[in-house]
Amino acid sequence: MQKLSKIEYSTEALQRLVRSVTFFKDIVQVNPSQFDLLLSVSEFVQAQAGETVLQKGNQDQVLYFLLKGQMSVFSEDDGDSLNIINPGEVFGALSMVTGRGRSATVKAETDVVLLGIDFKYFREVEDFSLFSMETKLIAYRMMLHNIRWNLELNKMQDPENPLNKKLLKLPIYKGEKGDKEELMALHEQSRLLAELLCEWNDAKKVHRKNILSEI
Repeated sequence: MQKLSKIEYSTEALQRLVRSVTFFKDIVQVNPSQFDLLLSVSEFVQAQAGETVLQKGNQDQVLYFLLKGQMSVFSEDDGDSLNIINPGEVFGALSMVTGRGRSATVKAETDVVLLGIDFKYFREVEDFSLFSMETKLIAYRMMLHNIRWNLELNKMQDPENPLNKKLLKLPIYKGEKGDKEELMALHEQSRLLAELLCEWNDAKKVHRKNILSEI
């Protein structure tokens, strides 16, 4: 991957791409100065078609947003594409929440433009010295939605899986919105959903290996 300079991509062009992403759009509406701060600690990068952006097992802690192009998600070494990532989508959230290595490899299908944010700025949930509680609420709502959506995809593909019962039993926050209590609840829900998604993904890998061994 190669970093983009402001000369290569004008500030106006970069911000137009970023503002198309719901996460950043929400931050701009709440506090434009937090949006500017977020951009100041982010990196804009580009990758060519066929290039690996995330490698399964790596321990880097960068959360990526796809701004332009298309990417594919791969698991194991069998070369089968598990999912397609389109502009506006976030990826890499699972390892951010669990602290584990990357659970899959992500490659560029076309030439792509990405924005990467080091998750260290959001890991200390109660530290508001840089990013406000409102910004962190938006971030964790986004993380929770992303992980839950991937679980729902698994559920649709395998509705009889016994792990569905675990998903139904996970707590859902029903308290006041916009305060510290919600933020802590979102943080804990993200962790629980991420652990369940990891368990589900591990089970799928074992199932796939068993099928291949029988061929």
